Amino acid sequence: MNRNDRGSGRMMLVGGLFVAGAALAVGLYSTISNPKPSPLPEAEPPQPQPLQVAQGDANRLNARSPLGMNMSELVDWTTQWAFVDAFKISRPWVSQKQGASWGQGGTLKLTPEGWIAALEPGQYAETFMFDNGSRYPAGKYTVFYDGQGKIGFNFGSGKVISESPGRLVVDVKPQDTGIVLQVLETNPANPIRNIRVIMPGFETTYQKQPFHPLFLERLSRFKVIRFMDWMKTNGSPVKEWSDRITPQHATQMGEYGVALEHMIDLANAVHADPWFTLPHQASDDYVRRFATMVRERLDPTLTVYIEYSNEVWNYAFQQTKDLEQRGLALGLAPGDGGMSMIRYYAQRSVEVFKIWEEVFGGRQRLVRVLASQAVNPWLGDKALTWKEAYKHADVYAIAAYFDGKGLVEKENADRTLKMTPDQIIDNILEDIRTEDRELLIKNAALAKQFGLKLVAYEGGMSLHSSQMDTKEPQVTALFTAVNRHPRMREVYQEYLKLWRQVGGGLYNQYYYVGNFSKWGSWGALEYQDQDLQQAPKYQGLIDFIQANPSTTP
Repeated sequence: MNRNDRGSGRMMLVGGLFVAGAALAVGLYSTISNPKPSPLPEAEPPQPQPLQVAQGDANRLNARSPLGMNMSELVDWTTQWAFVDAFKISRPWVSQKQGASWGQGGTLKLTPEGWIAALEPGQYAETFMFDNGSRYPAGKYTVFYDGQGKIGFNFGSGKVISESPGRLVVDVKPQDTGIVLQVLETNPANPIRNIRVIMPGFETTYQKQPFHPLFLERLSRFKVIRFMDWMKTNGSPVKEWSDRITPQHATQMGEYGVALEHMIDLANAVHADPWFTLPHQASDDYVRRFATMVRERLDPTLTVYIEYSNEVWNYAFQQTKDLEQRGLALGLAPGDGGMSMIRYYAQRSVEVFKIWEEVFGGRQRLVRVLASQAVNPWLGDKALTWKEAYKHADVYAIAAYFDGKGLVEKENADRTLKMTPDQIIDNILEDIRTEDRELLIKNAALAKQFGLKLVAYEGGMSLHSSQMDTKEPQVTALFTAVNRHPRMREVYQEYLKLWRQVGGGLYNQYYYVGNFSKWGSWGALEYQDQDLQQAPKYQGLIDFIQANPSTTP
């Protein structure tokens, strides 16, 4: 199975090198070529129009919310129901051939948008949706498509109960493998394309409201949506505007991220300020076109947070290595890779901010973000002071995670396994009241020194067992029990209370919905329709929102 991983975000600068405490995100996908197709006889579907919103009054639930939310990655194994069209999270096509081993069907011929252009004799293609252990709705799904051919379903994942040209009704019973759709035949002159797999009950409304109502409802209390994982910011290959994914692409899962149109429409739908993390290789033209689309499509009463890349000091990510090389090439700190990296980050951030200011005609609707490493305020100082970058920023952002003292280190596995969930929670609370408190005070002082507001670009519980070797299964089970413990609600309340006391502003939970695993238990919810009484982290966040209305709505 493919699974997302992410470390605690705690790293150290040692001897001029940044040592990451995070594992690199891993995605194992079938690699297939993408040749230019023959011209299609029919025009592609029109680009979706912006969702209609009641400007300025679309959502009062988050009007004074002090919290934001990071979106979890859009992947085929997600337990999040972002779109009512499940095909938007479909895995890139797996090439199959009758009589061959799995995934050995040969090179697939694809259109530029990722649809099957033609099939060789005996060849077929399949894709997965909700490969998540059966956490998706049961019922009658409606499948729409353009073109001519034959669609089927593998592993008993769907039973076709009615069929007409361009439309299937499929009875789906959730199972571990998810929904496995196959393109068995396609007409090269009019290939199957524009496939939509609509969840039960939304076949007549999906075009006007593409987002699942439960997804929107449980997101509606958060004032900001950070789209780092939807943008696939870490290691992003995006350089030019022509590289971007559009709503017409076969899937919104892949290394190029989710279409900007969808992100803007989601912000409009819940009336939340979007937080964008621009790709580290993005050209000025890309930045300008991105900003222009946001200006034209986003509800004008919303504010936009702008951040250049993500965690550029984290050597687990390709952007850190690339920025180091760019900084060295420019002679920003000869012979010092780490300093070259952070200086390049600061000056490129300012360049990106200025483009947005030009497009928006000023700074009134913009929040310019300079971020750094929470455990290393010295690094933040270097970023803020390089060419007085702080004068071009509005907030100083850190990752405000909490995971106790010594609980995630491999050498402490035996000691950790002797603890009960209550004892681990006591450990976490003690660390919040001591070391975490001192760390937040230092970061708040740094932000104040330069006239900036302290915010958290990410935060939350960061226990993970990915370093535990042979003891990983036992530690994972223990940490999962801790994350599900009713007292986790108390932990969130305690940390967020401290955050507010030291002067912290916006706090973005990392992240919204996702399975718990050895890579971490990041989700405020484990799955979209989870019983909220069994979701103590989400409850703790809502408690804080209700008790601490923001003074700057």
